[in-house]
Amino acid sequence: MYFRGRIQKTILYNSMKKKLFALCLLAVCLLTLGCQREIELDLPEYQPKLVIEGTIETGSPAIVMLTRSIPYFSQINYDYMMDSVVVGNLKAKVFVTSETGETEQLVFKISPDLPYRMGFIGSKVIGREETHYTLRVEYDGNTYTAETYIPKTFDLDSIGFDQSAEILNETQATIRMQLTDPADEENYYAFFCKVNSPTLRDRFWICGLPVAFDDRTFNGMTFNYELTRLGYSPLLYGMMTDAQQETFGRRTFRPGDTVYVKHTQVDHHTYQYLLSAGSEAALGSNPFTNPMPAVTNFDSDEVLGHWSGFAAKIDTIVWWTK
Repeated sequence: MYFRGRIQKTILYNSMKKKLFALCLLAVCLLTLGCQREIELDLPEYQPKLVIEGTIETGSPAIVMLTRSIPYFSQINYDYMMDSVVVGNLKAKVFVTSETGETEQLVFKISPDLPYRMGFIGSKVIGREETHYTLRVEYDGNTYTAETYIPKTFDLDSIGFDQSAEILNETQATIRMQLTDPADEENYYAFFCKVNSPTLRDRFWICGLPVAFDDRTFNGMTFNYELTRLGYSPLLYGMMTDAQQETFGRRTFRPGDTVYVKHTQVDHHTYQYLLSAGSEAALGSNPFTNPMPAVTNFDSDEVLGHWSGFAAKIDTIVWWTK
């Protein structure tokens, strides 16, 4: 009886402790809720920035696209892009100068090879190996400049379609390339492709993944690189035909494809830009992730984008069908 009484008292005591704890927890919650107040955020109005995307390649003139940045949740369509995004020759002037003193003002033209089908295109200053080039953009009373360098071109040891990956089948392939990296040099590579087939015709060059890489892990060695087609920017989806939208996300190559592969070498700053822009495209398009701003080489924080030089060569491979 003595132990039974003690057990009953212990059970009663524990029960009272639980009730007391619950009451205290309820009081804390009520006090916390009572301390909350509504906070109104006065967000500043979005201020668009000028975006400059310029390239010059060996054997080709400079190409520059000027656009305005837009809010993340903007409704994208062709008319909006033309009216509010693309900057033409009525609002800007673009000049390119080589280290040897050649200079020209680029002309605003329509070109099917550009994402928005129009941009500033040169004709006199042609890209050469181991040469520096300066871009100057005059816009809205301000002048923005950047410099880039075109290094040496290189040749591939071999290139061809590769169907060895287990995840693929006999009607799909990647492209496998082999190249030998020069020893005792810092080299930065970037590869691009265009597909021409009955079901897919790429208008402009599409990058692979990774977008760019250096030679730190294979300096002076022979190595293999596998190229897949990364695809278009989702911003351009609304400007595609139904047939283009069906092949929008194609990563691999198919029978009947003629594939143009552009293998390039770039300077260190262009490599950093391609790496940061590729990371943003692959990982930062989600609004709930931290933004990864692309590196720029312009002399002002008021603009976005990059002026890039490419030492480029092009190979063509065809997947013949019986």
